[in-house]
Amino acid sequence: MKVRYFLIALALGLSGARGQEQSKAEVAKSAIIEAFNSHSIVMLGELHANKQEYELLKGLVTSQDFVEKVDDLVLEYGNALYQDIVDRYIAGEDVPTDSVQRAWRNTTAIGAPSPIYGWLYEAVREANRKRTRKLRIVLGDVYVNWNRVKDREALGPFVANRDPFYASVVREQVITRHHRALLVAGYPHFLRSSAGPNVIERELRAAGATTFVIVPGTNTVGGYDDLDKRFDSWKSPSIVLLKGNWVGQLPALPSISGGTIPVPPGDKLTLEGAADAFLYLGPRDSLTQLHTTRAELQGTAYGIEIARRLEIMFGRRADFVSTQKETPEFSRNSGPPPPLPPPPKSIHDPLPPKPPVD
Repeated sequence: MKVRYFLIALALGLSGARGQEQSKAEVAKSAIIEAFNSHSIVMLGELHANKQEYELLKGLVTSQDFVEKVDDLVLEYGNALYQDIVDRYIAGEDVPTDSVQRAWRNTTAIGAPSPIYGWLYEAVREANRKRTRKLRIVLGDVYVNWNRVKDREALGPFVANRDPFYASVVREQVITRHHRALLVAGYPHFLRSSAGPNVIERELRAAGATTFVIVPGTNTVGGYDDLDKRFDSWKSPSIVLLKGNWVGQLPALPSISGGTIPVPPGDKLTLEGAADAFLYLGPRDSLTQLHTTRAELQGTAYGIEIARRLEIMFGRRADFVSTQKETPEFSRNSGPPPPLPPPPKSIHDPLPPKPPVD
């Protein structure tokens, strides 16, 4: 009965959300599943390494209701070079750990990935063992072979073509097969702007997909100290549609960034302009990140390789390794990573042919 009332309220835009009872984690999970009744593609923006969003994703991929409606899970943290290996892994075959983990370790992302990504792959594999209808993981990051990348010029075409490549994977692996898919990537890849949808959503719409964009966030509505008490009664995680209500009129960047990213002068992007729905993960100070720590990387071949990649990306020894396993998602001094050095000349080059797996 609670789910029925929630879905009615969702259709009305939850204009009275403040005083309305919301159930627990099942609310967000049920709302995402419900979105597939009218959309072939649901695009879930991610706060990288966020523990609370991972818990929601794990609940989704292990849900029978989810897999009855959804064919594919398309991940930014997944190098397409290793698609065949991942297909065998999630099908339950005996694939060595050091072979399959290259899919989420060898991406174009900055630094060592959070352990949540490996856990998510494992959750899909274990859930598939127990059900007839299987969920497929589709790898959405470009097919870079890091063994062959020696400098920024070699890396340039891969980084420059991340979004078009992700869109091409969804077209080929999902849309042409008439599948439905949940897309998961860092929220900037899906965030709409005052000019309209991002390149990924534009290309998917042009290919015939019906898209639904969800951005994650919290109760900040301005600077770091601007917390909105209207969220105090909300259960987490919850989802609200953004059209025609007070949540949709909130400025987008503060809500998504926990108040850590300053709003550019003249920026009037609201949550309603940025997405179709808002995933409220919980109060700002309750959100956490999970990390691969310095101690885990110290003295390992992978730790040495991560240091090499960061030097290629930033032109210097950049340190993005945490000393703690779990840290606050947002702190007063947190914000976007430092800017990259000037782009290489190869930034305008097309993607090279897909290399072999070494």
